[in-house]
Amino acid sequence: MNRFNKMSLLITVLLFLMANTKGQLYNLKKEVTASELKYLKEIINSIAKTDQECRSYLTYKTLDNKIIRDIDSVMDNDGIELGIKYSRSLKLKLTTRQRDSLNRVQSRLDLNNHIILRGIVSTYGYLPDNMLGDKSWVLHILLLHPHPEWDVNQYLADYSALLLPEVKAGRMPAIKYAQFVDNINGKILRQPQVYGTNGQFCTKTNKVLSPGIKDIKTTNRARKLIGLPPLKEGEYRLVK
Repeated sequence: MNRFNKMSLLITVLLFLMANTKGQLYNLKKEVTASELKYLKEIINSIAKTDQECRSYLTYKTLDNKIIRDIDSVMDNDGIELGIKYSRSLKLKLTTRQRDSLNRVQSRLDLNNHIILRGIVSTYGYLPDNMLGDKSWVLHILLLHPHPEWDVNQYLADYSALLLPEVKAGRMPAIKYAQFVDNINGKILRQPQVYGTNGQFCTKTNKVLSPGIKDIKTTNRARKLIGLPPLKEGEYRLVK
């Protein structure tokens, strides 16, 4: 075998090994091929698109994409407080028909995306940030939006059981898991946060308040169990 053929064979072997072992670099539940990884990333890209398809219109109460980009720009450059203040100053409003139609479409998209997400996590595990790159936000954002017909307490219990092992396995960052739990508790169930990770916007003062928790000892104990540092004085509020 000449030198050229040897080099070609070596390259072929290396590419084969990379294709069949790359999934191991991401600490997934099972070994995956390069084609599987490519397909998973395509699925995440699809979820990224559909997750925001109607949600931005509903959030900002407008169908004008330019206005939405302007609000997002203020949010990104000047912070949430000024972004929300700017959005409210525009006095935007959807008609009842527009809002109901958007909610129906978004609900169907959420249901489909949640079914896909559960299948992915059950089979491969929570897809880690170093695999998804600039789409690492997708799964996290989807988790914050349960389908409107679901029982939220059951939703939280089911996903907690599915995701907590992913935190312990190192695939899901502890902070993302904690933010998911705190978002559902604080914003939907209107209960104190478990981990104290999410600032809460006050409509009376237009300020972002420190996370509201019930008991600092209980919260810091919960944080320690998933590997988060304890909260310090001034980083939380005690609420009932």
